[in-house]
Amino acid sequence: MNKIQHFLAVAILVVTAGTFSSCKKTFDAPPGPGDVNIVANTTIEALKTYHTVPGTFDMINEDVIISGVVTANDESGNFYKQIFIQDSTGSMQVLVNAYSIYTSFPVGRRVYIKCKGLTLSDSYSNMVLGYKAVVDGLPSLEGIPGAILSDHLIGGSLNNPVVPIPVTVADLGTAMNNKYINALVKLSNYEFVNADTSKTYSDTSSYKSTANRLISLGCGSALTLTVRTSGYANFAGIHLPKGNGDITAIYTIYKSSPTSTTTTKQMLIRDTTDVQFNNGRCGAPPPGTVVLLDENFESQTANTAAPYVPITINGWNNMPELGTRTFDARIFSSNKYAYLSAFGSNAAAITTWLVTKGMNLDATTNETFTFDTKQDFYLTVAPGGTPVPSALRVFISNNYTGTGNPWAAGVTWTELTSQATFSPGSTTGNYPSAYTPSGTIDLSTYTGTCYIAFRYEGADPTGTANDRTSSWEIDNVRVLGR
Repeated sequence: MNKIQHFLAVAILVVTAGTFSSCKKTFDAPPGPGDVNIVANTTIEALKTYHTVPGTFDMINEDVIISGVVTANDESGNFYKQIFIQDSTGSMQVLVNAYSIYTSFPVGRRVYIKCKGLTLSDSYSNMVLGYKAVVDGLPSLEGIPGAILSDHLIGGSLNNPVVPIPVTVADLGTAMNNKYINALVKLSNYEFVNADTSKTYSDTSSYKSTANRLISLGCGSALTLTVRTSGYANFAGIHLPKGNGDITAIYTIYKSSPTSTTTTKQMLIRDTTDVQFNNGRCGAPPPGTVVLLDENFESQTANTAAPYVPITINGWNNMPELGTRTFDARIFSSNKYAYLSAFGSNAAAITTWLVTKGMNLDATTNETFTFDTKQDFYLTVAPGGTPVPSALRVFISNNYTGTGNPWAAGVTWTELTSQATFSPGSTTGNYPSAYTPSGTIDLSTYTGTCYIAFRYEGADPTGTANDRTSSWEIDNVRVLGR
C-alpha cells in the first residue's frame, strides 16, 4: 500500500467510525453543569470557512471559540470517540480520544470549544474538528487527547432543547459545505425496504461488523438512503420495524475515495427511538385498524384531456347544487384524483357536492378522517397573477340517507372545514409541488351511519371582478376506526 492509500485508510477508520470498541474507560470530566465564564466569538458556520480544500489539514491558530448543543454522543455505542454539536448556523463532528463521553457531554448539554490548537479537516466531505497528529509518518486527524480535553471542551448548561431539522432527501447535499452534513435531521414517510425488513439493525456475530440497511419513501420507490449501524451498538440485535413513519438521525456522507463520483448518503441513528415507523407501509393503515373508508380514485376512468369522466363510485353521490359542473376523475403522473373548477363555466355560482358512502360509526371507536388536497390555478397568471381562490368545504351528517339532494330541507350537516388543513395554492406556478395532507380529524364523537361531503364553491361570471375559479384536487380519502 502506498503512503496516500495508507493515509486514506487511516482517515476512514478514524473519522467514519467504521470500527467500534466495547471498552468503557472513562476520562477526567470537565467542569459540572451550569453557567460558565466563557462566550463564543464565532459560529459553527464561520468556523467551517477555515477549511475549504478537501483532504487538507487546517490548524486553528486564532482564539476562536464556538458554542453548540450536543445532538449525539457515544451512549448507545453507535458513535465512537465523537460527539456532534449544533448551533443555529450549522453542525460539527468533534473527535474526542476518550470513552464514555456521554457521561460528561449528554445530549442537550451546551458545549464551548476553544478551537485554537485544534485542526479542521474532512473525511470525504464530512467536516471534522479534531487534533492533528502523525500516524506512520503521515498527517492524520485524531481525537482530542483526554489529557488536554478540558483545555478545549467546556461543558455548560444541561437539558437544552434538541430538535431535529425537518428535511427532504433533496435538501441532503453531498458537497462539503452542505449545511445538513453532521446535523440532526428528520425525514418523514420513510420505511425500510422489503429486502431488509427481516434483518436486525446490525451484525450480531462475533465480528460485530458495521451494517448498512436501506430506507425509502416506500411504494417501490427506487430512491433510497442508507441507515448505517455499528455492530457494537447496544441495539444492533433488534429487528428492524416493518412500518412507515419518521426517522431522526445524524446525516453524513461516504465516498470510497476523495475522487470517487459515487456518494452514499448515510443516516446514523442514536438509538431505536429515533425510528418511529409506526404507520402502515406504503400508506396502509396501522395494524389493528378498521378501514371504514379508503378511496384513492384509482378505480375510476380518467382521461388526460377532455372529455373528462365524472366521479362514479358505488354508494357515493356527485351532485351539482348550482350550475352543472361535477367532480371529474383526472390523472397526472399515474395518479388519479377527483377534480373540479368553475373556470370557463360562465356561471354566477358553482356549488357541487361529492358525498361518500355511509359508514357505521357505532361498530368502531376512535374514528379518524384524513384526506389530501391540491389547489391549482390559484393565480390567474403564474407567477404574479391575482388570486382567484374558490372554496372547498367539508361536512359530516348522520341523518342524510345516501340518496336525494344532500342540500335538501331537513338534512343536517356539521362543518369540519376548520379542523382540516387545505392546500394554500401556489404563488409560483399553476400547480403546487405536492398535495397537502389534511391532518387527522377526530370523528369519535359521532354516532350512527355517517356521510362525509366535500362541497366546492366557485364562480366564473362575465368579467373578472367576482371570479372564484381555482380548481381543487381531492385524493386519499380515508376514515379509520378501532
